[in-house]
Amino acid sequence: MVAFIRNICEVVTMVPALLEAVGAPMRVGWLLSFASDETERRRDAIEILIPTEDAAVRIVYRADDGEERAAFLRAPLVALISEGQVCCVQCRRPADILLLRIAPDFFARQARAALGNAVPRLVARYAALDPFIREVGNALEAELRSDRPPNAAYLEPLARVLAVHLARHFGAAASTAVLRTGLLQHKLRRVEAFIDKYITEPIHVEQLAAEVHMSPFHFARMFKQATGQPPHLYVVMQRVERAKTLLRDSELALIEVAAQAGFGTQGHFCGVFRRYTGLTPRTFRLDSRAALASCVARNPAI
Repeated sequence: MVAFIRNICEVVTMVPALLEAVGAPMRVGWLLSFASDETERRRDAIEILIPTEDAAVRIVYRADDGEERAAFLRAPLVALISEGQVCCVQCRRPADILLLRIAPDFFARQARAALGNAVPRLVARYAALDPFIREVGNALEAELRSDRPPNAAYLEPLARVLAVHLARHFGAAASTAVLRTGLLQHKLRRVEAFIDKYITEPIHVEQLAAEVHMSPFHFARMFKQATGQPPHLYVVMQRVERAKTLLRDSELALIEVAAQAGFGTQGHFCGVFRRYTGLTPRTFRLDSRAALASCVARNPAI
């Protein structure tokens, strides 16, 4: 039986108000004005987070080496959290987020039926560019907001398609396959080195394509296959990562951080940084230092 629930405080996971539809293999929750600072917990289902334009989500997770790491999620990116992953989802400012939860045994059956081999292990991706999942999210949002919420007949076929999509594009075997069908690894490393070397300067797709002797159009398509992001977005995210390092590890003024990360002005830097992290550069610096101080207090030997 399908349930459609409005404005409750408990269903899905850690939800304030939501619109929800439930089919046997998949649960869909439209989290309204979601704000959370949940504690770390292990996921018991496959979760997909699809943020709206205004949402800024921070996901703190445990990497394979046991270290705690953080990722920042903004539209148009989506997050895939695999079953068993230990993490917490934080959203300081209230925003709307679509949450899909797929039953692991259902995923396994669909993946095996479609691929005809061993079920691939899903690789968590906390900030992935996936237009298909984004379009699915848009369709589900429209259905949830209508007077005819999706029922099992609607959700189950969609869940089957999503399961196969995840197996093909987010499975452990798929990661290697993407590199084989996308940009060759040695070319990808060369492009990454070029971006790192010239991060303080304007970088255009034509320059990157020339570095590996490809046409801009062909390069952009192959690069996206290999990384999951178009070249321009990849460069922006590398600039943001460089800025985060400088904010954490130096006393540089924001105008200097902007310059060393390749942003033309401090204003542009602050706008882009907030869009992709959900925080102002100053808040990020203060939070990073507070987290370090807390870690040192818990582990005096550090």
